[in-house]
Amino acid sequence: MDKIFVECFKDVTDPRVNRTKKHLLLDIIALSLCAVISGAQGWEEIEDFAHDHLAWFNGFLELPNGVPSHDTIGRVFSALKPKEFESACLKWFKQIKTLEPETVIAIDGKTIKASARKQKHLKGLHIVNAWSCANGISLGQLKVSDKSNEITAIPEILKQLAIKGAIVTLDAMGCQEKIVTDICKQNADYVIGLKGNQGALRELVEDSFDLADKGSKSLTIISTHDEVDGSHGRIDERKIEVIPASELQEHIDKRWQSLNSIIRVISTRDINNVVITEKRYYISSLQADNPLLILKAIRSHWQIENNLHWVLDVTFNEDDCRIRDENAAVNFSWMRKFALGLLKRESTFKASMRRKQRKAASSTDYLAKVIKGI
Repeated sequence: MDKIFVECFKDVTDPRVNRTKKHLLLDIIALSLCAVISGAQGWEEIEDFAHDHLAWFNGFLELPNGVPSHDTIGRVFSALKPKEFESACLKWFKQIKTLEPETVIAIDGKTIKASARKQKHLKGLHIVNAWSCANGISLGQLKVSDKSNEITAIPEILKQLAIKGAIVTLDAMGCQEKIVTDICKQNADYVIGLKGNQGALRELVEDSFDLADKGSKSLTIISTHDEVDGSHGRIDERKIEVIPASELQEHIDKRWQSLNSIIRVISTRDINNVVITEKRYYISSLQADNPLLILKAIRSHWQIENNLHWVLDVTFNEDDCRIRDENAAVNFSWMRKFALGLLKRESTFKASMRRKQRKAASSTDYLAKVIKGI
C-alpha cells in the first residue's frame, strides 16, 4: 500500500474490538473508495466490485482474509468517525494534487430523500456542504437534523474551514448576524442572500432600490451588466446594482459586522420572446465599487448546486440511497463527494462524470490514474 495513503489514514480510529478484526481498516477504506469512484452505490456493490477486481487489489492491499462481506463493510462505516475519515481524505487529496488558493467557498445544504424513515416519522438526512469553487472539491460537511438547523450548523462548519482571504457565499438561510461575525473573525468576506427571514433588513434594502427606481438621487447606485448567455432560443442577462451600506448606516443595525454593500441582481430571461424577470437581494462585506467581483461570487455560488448537488443526484444517485444508519449514510455521502473530487482531478480522459465512472469500473489502469496510488 502506498506510504502516502497509509500516512494520511493511519490515525483514523478503528471502531472495532481486536477480536473482530479479520480485515484491515485501510483495506476496507481503500477498496470502498475505489468502488464508489467506479459507481458502487451500496455495501453489496462495494463487495461485488472487490470480488470482480480481486487480482488487482491483491497487488497493493493485504486482504489477509480475502474480501470483507458487505455486512462487515457496512458495520465499519456505521462506526467510523466521520470527521476523522473526512480529514484523512482531504489530507490525502492535498498530497496528490496541488490546490489553488481559495477564492469563493459556497456553503449550502442538501437532503438525501430516500434516507427518510416515515414509519418512525424521521425526515431524510440533511447535510450542510462546503464547496471550493477554485478547486472543484468538497471541503467539508456536517449532518443536521433538518433544513432549519442549517443556522446552527453553518458556524460549526466554518470552524473546520480555512477561509481566510476567501469569499463565503450563503443562501438566505445563512443570513444571520452570528454567522456574519464568525466569517469576519476569520478574515474572510461574505455575500449572503437576503429574504424574508430578515424582515427589517430586507425591507430596508428593497425600499432603497425602489427609491432609486423612482428617480431619487439620494443614494449612489453602482451597476454593471453580466455577459449574455444565449442557447436554444434562450437569452439570459444579469444586471447587478450595488449601494454602499455607508449611505444607510443610520438605518442598519450595527450588529451586521463589516456590511459594506447592499445588492440587487436583476435576472432577465428571454425564452422564445417570453420574458421572465427576477429580482434577488444580497448583503456583502465586499466594497460597493467592485460590483463585478460581487456578481462573480454570486454566480460562483451556483457551483455547489450544479457541480455538487446535481452531480450527486444524477451521477451518484444519492437521492435513491437507502442507507438508514445515519453515521454510515454520512460516511457514504462523503465518499461520493471525495470520489467526485478525484474524478474531476483526473484530466487525461475528458468526459462526463458518468463516463469517467464507467471507465474506472471497466479499466483498472484508468482507476489507478484516478486514485494516483493507494
